[in-house]
Amino acid sequence: MIEALTYRLTHRGRPAGRLLVRSGERGRVAVVEARMQLQGALGAATVTQTSRCHAHRHHSLRWSETTEGRSEARPYEVRFDTDAGLVRASLGRHDTATAPYVLAYRDPLSMVRELRARTARAVAGGEAPPTAPWHVPMLGKDVVVARVVEMLVELPDGPRPALAYVLHPGGSVVAIDLAPPHAPLRLLQRLPEGVLEALLVDVGEEASLPGLEDEKPSAETSTSSRRRRPRRRRGRSRG
Repeated sequence: MIEALTYRLTHRGRPAGRLLVRSGERGRVAVVEARMQLQGALGAATVTQTSRCHAHRHHSLRWSETTEGRSEARPYEVRFDTDAGLVRASLGRHDTATAPYVLAYRDPLSMVRELRARTARAVAGGEAPPTAPWHVPMLGKDVVVARVVEMLVELPDGPRPALAYVLHPGGSVVAIDLAPPHAPLRLLQRLPEGVLEALLVDVGEEASLPGLEDEKPSAETSTSSRRRRPRRRRGRSRG
């Protein structure tokens, strides 16, 4: 099942476009794609972000971002090569760099998956409600979850209780629904031009997600599916 979440974007209270977030899992890998279509004061552009991450531990395996509709639209990609112990980044074809892989880094989309998972465990009683602050390792600069507060989010179909995670630096807010599937209800990002808000307006399903179908089953799953029962050895009869 591919989850499809649609958000309405507003900037300074005015319509600013639409955001579609699709995600799915296969084995131990999750793929999340966020496609943001901007309009108005922020310009006409489409920004596509894609995360390939661990489905349960949430560290990033690959991250990419592409902007269409602006003069300089070079794709940005980061690969986390755990075997080589390197983070490989590329901006376009020729601008590349590497850095040591020293932490289980998150990317922006896998971090939101982790906040959803923490909320789900807290609601289910599997662990104490999340308490701040705590650090989220991100490439470049860690994010600190500075506060966790309960709030009501006003949606088109009425108010919904949520856990709101306040992030620093930047003061962004991610409000996660307390009810399953614990979708992000409201996202606030502070930009130099003002606050950009994403409000959930639709929850749906889709049949497929690019990149997810290419994922091979994990080695653990493949090995277990091929495991055979040990053969019995027949003892030789002695006459």
